[in-house]
Amino acid sequence: MEAGSDVTEGSQAEGSAGDPRGVLEVIKRPRPENFNRTLEFQNVLVDQKRKDAALSDYLVIVEHEAVYTCGRTEPFQSGSAGVPWVEINRGGQATFHGPGQLVAYPIFDLARHGKDVHVFLRKLEEVVIQTLLPFDIHGYCREGLTGVWVLDETGVERKIASLGVGVSKWITYHGLALNLTTDLRHFQAISPCGQSGEVMTSLEVLCSERGIPLPSWDEVEQEMLRAFTEVFQFQGAQPRRKLERAAKPSWLKVKAPGSPEYLQTKEIVKRLKLTTVCEEAHCPNIGECWSHSTATFMIMGELCTRRCSFCAVKDGTLANLQPLDPLEPARVARAVQELALKHIVITSVDRDDIPDMGALHFDKTIRAIRRLNPDTKIELLIPDMRGRRELVEQILQSGFVTVLNHNVETVPRLYREVRPGANFRRSLDVLRWAKELWPELKTKSGVMVGLGERREEVFQVMEELREAGVSILTIGQYLQPSEKQLPVQRYVTPEEFAEYKAEGLKRGFTYVESSALTRSSYHAWQHSADDPTEAPIFRTATSAA
Repeated sequence: MEAGSDVTEGSQAEGSAGDPRGVLEVIKRPRPENFNRTLEFQNVLVDQKRKDAALSDYLVIVEHEAVYTCGRTEPFQSGSAGVPWVEINRGGQATFHGPGQLVAYPIFDLARHGKDVHVFLRKLEEVVIQTLLPFDIHGYCREGLTGVWVLDETGVERKIASLGVGVSKWITYHGLALNLTTDLRHFQAISPCGQSGEVMTSLEVLCSERGIPLPSWDEVEQEMLRAFTEVFQFQGAQPRRKLERAAKPSWLKVKAPGSPEYLQTKEIVKRLKLTTVCEEAHCPNIGECWSHSTATFMIMGELCTRRCSFCAVKDGTLANLQPLDPLEPARVARAVQELALKHIVITSVDRDDIPDMGALHFDKTIRAIRRLNPDTKIELLIPDMRGRRELVEQILQSGFVTVLNHNVETVPRLYREVRPGANFRRSLDVLRWAKELWPELKTKSGVMVGLGERREEVFQVMEELREAGVSILTIGQYLQPSEKQLPVQRYVTPEEFAEYKAEGLKRGFTYVESSALTRSSYHAWQHSADDPTEAPIFRTATSAA
C-alpha cells in the first residue's frame, strides 16, 4: 500500500481465495487525529481502489480532534468557540466529531456488496445496532432519518450514531460516528443532521442512566469490528464457541407429534391466525403439550427486536415490523375458549420499537381472556420491559394474573454472549417489582443449562431469585435450535437435574421443574396449583376492560 508509512496499526481478516469479500483490512489511526489528515488518508485509499479492483476493502478506525463537518451544499453554522468547520464531499448535513467518538470509515468496493447505496447505509446502521447490543444498549432505525437511535430512561428518542457517506465509482468513503464519551455540548451548539442538538446522546450517558458499567474504547471497537465482519459477510469474524455436534443422549429423544388432540390444537391455532412459542422456539414438548390441549400463545407478532444468541425467533427491524393487531386479544381469548383451557400461558416477542413495549397489549389480552374464560388461570411470561417499573405495573393492573414469569435464562457471567440485549439485575428487578405490586402473585423464572455455566453459578442464581421473592423455578437443557444459535456446550444428565431440583427446594422454592426437556411453560398448570397459604388473586377489575 502506497500510504503504508502513514498507518499506525493494521490487521487483516482473511477469507477463502475465491470470495471477493474475503479480506477486510482494518487500519487504526492515531488517537485523536486531525480530521484533515484522516481525510487525506481516505482519499489515498479511495484512489488506490479505483485504480486496482483487486485491492482489499479497508476499514479506517479513528478518533478525531474536535471539528464540525458539513456536506457539499450545507452552510457553516456558529458552533462551539474555537472548533473549526470543514466542508467535505459527502451527503448529509452538519455534524460534530471529537474526542470520545468512535469513527469508522469503510473504504469498500460496492461492486462486492450489491451496488446499492441505500442498502449500504442500512447495513452501516445494522453494524452500529449490533455493536451496542453486547453492552445492553438497544439501537434502532427511524424511517426517513439516517442514523441509529435509542430510547433514554424516560422513553425519549435520542440519537447515538450519525452516518454520512460519499461514493466515487462505487468506492465508498466517510462513514459512521458512534458517541462513546463525546462532549454533547458541541452538538447542542449546532443543528446536527438537521435535528436539535438536544437529541444527541452517548454510551456514557445511557450507561449512567441505567446504572450499568461503561465499556472501554477497546471493547466497543472489538464489537464494531465483529459487526462489520458479520454484517458485510467478510470472512474472519471472531467465531463463537464451537463444538462438534454430538448425538443427543437418549433422555432427550421425544416422539414426533401426531395425536388427534395435537392436530386439533394445531387446527385451532392456524384458523385463528395465532402464533405460539411452541412452534417459534422449536419446543421439544410440543407433542405432549398440544396433545393435552395446552399451548403457549406468543402475542405481538413473530418478529423480535432483541437478538438473543440462544433463540430461534426471527429478528425484527423497522423495515419488517408490523403494527400491533388490535384484534389479536380477542382471537387469543376465543382460542382459550375453544380449547377449554383451565390454565393459559401468554408470552410475547420483545417490541422495543413501541413506546410502551406492548404493555397495554398485554393488558388488553388479559382482559379479553378473562371476559370469555372467567375460570381460566392466566400466566404471563413477559420481557424485561427495558427495566421500566410502570410498564410492569400496567401489565398487572387488572389483577387477573395468577403467575408472572420472567426468565433470567442463564448465569450473569454468560449474559454478554447469551443475552446481549438484557441485564441480569434488571431481570431480577422485574420479578421483585411484580411481587411488590401484587404480594399474592406467584412469580416464576427459568434457567437454561448446558451453555457453559458452573454448578455453583446456578446455585447463586437460585439464591438471588429467592431474594427477589420468586417461588417457582424451571431448569432445562439448552438445545441449539439451528446453526445460527449458540452451540450446546454440554448435555446435563438426569442425575444433575435431580440435584438442581433438590437444591432449589432446599432454598425455599415451592415448586421446581427440573429436567432435560423442561421449558418455561412445561407442566405450567401444575406450577399454579392452589397453595392453602396463599389467597386467590382473582378480583373485579378496577377499570373498564
